[in-house]
Amino acid sequence: MCQRAYLGKSSILELPSVLEQFVPKRILLVRGKKSYELCGAQVALSSIFVNLECQVLDFQDFKENPQSEDLDKGILLLEKYQPDLIIAIGGGSVIDMAKLMRFFYSYSGDKKKNIYQRKKPLIPLIAIPTTAGTGSEATHFAVLYMEKVKYSVAHKDVLPDIAIVDPQFTFNVPKYLSACTGFDALAQAIEAYWNVNATDESDEYAIKAVKLLWPNLELVVNAPTEDVREKISEGAYWAGRAINITKTTAPHAFSYPFTTYYGLPHGHAVALTFPFFFQLNLSGIDLKKEVDKMKYNSKIEILIEILDNENIDWKNYLDNIGLFPCKRMEDCKVSFLLDKVNIDRLTNNPVECTDKVKSELLKSLIN
Repeated sequence: MCQRAYLGKSSILELPSVLEQFVPKRILLVRGKKSYELCGAQVALSSIFVNLECQVLDFQDFKENPQSEDLDKGILLLEKYQPDLIIAIGGGSVIDMAKLMRFFYSYSGDKKKNIYQRKKPLIPLIAIPTTAGTGSEATHFAVLYMEKVKYSVAHKDVLPDIAIVDPQFTFNVPKYLSACTGFDALAQAIEAYWNVNATDESDEYAIKAVKLLWPNLELVVNAPTEDVREKISEGAYWAGRAINITKTTAPHAFSYPFTTYYGLPHGHAVALTFPFFFQLNLSGIDLKKEVDKMKYNSKIEILIEILDNENIDWKNYLDNIGLFPCKRMEDCKVSFLLDKVNIDRLTNNPVECTDKVKSELLKSLIN
């Protein structure tokens, strides 16, 4: 899997030279609805497109959190329009939708079993995030919901060919969305680091991400500056690179049903169980057999040093960024949601999630 990435302020100015390499005749622009204009992307891209001798068609007719029926509409559009380049600009759902459209236009197979066969050449894909947190621009998997069940489509050809991470598009992101996406990125980085699939490469990306995200997350929510936005955007990209190798663990595994059944934004859903698993995984008790205990404990010491606190008051921290307490939990049948956990992600957790652990998690959520 190979990707070119352009990071930092004004990196969108690299797009014209990137487009020259593809010489497109027809571009499909997959974008958000209101966010495309509000974040300044419409002005930025329009000034670039006006100098191109090509057609540009946009696709925005889909819900947040990619649904299978919306994906079908997108693939029909690809078959009708026959673009030679796709540009995705938006948040994680937008980029995931473009990744899924590009992939299933070229591949057939079983979405639930992740078994695919290529039938057509791939259309090049450029991903430009307008939020800082999902890491979708940097990963080879995409979320797809079918009948309220979350599936992760994973394949090397899901990864966008090019990522342009320009923080200017995040400057107007509201506080709550900044908190949700920013915490998602922080959780991704830490989950990649303690992951059973961690490698030296993923650890490098994860640590780089934590160092950028941890000191700046509260700031980006409560006192954002352009410099802080840039650091969060870069940190989110490296967190995405880390989970592209490892995938996520227990906090993400338990988060998806909260989004599917109660409409809770993904980052907030991750925040519900992250404090519990932070304490559990840092304890190093009942580590899985495949985990090297000495190496793991050494890594945890490094993580604690970066966070500068082993006993973080997560309730206070999450309250400061607007993610705790969660009022929607009042009517939430938590035990039902815990039964809907994503097993694939759960297996990556370094500590076994036994029935006892789930029972303790349930108590922590109810109380």
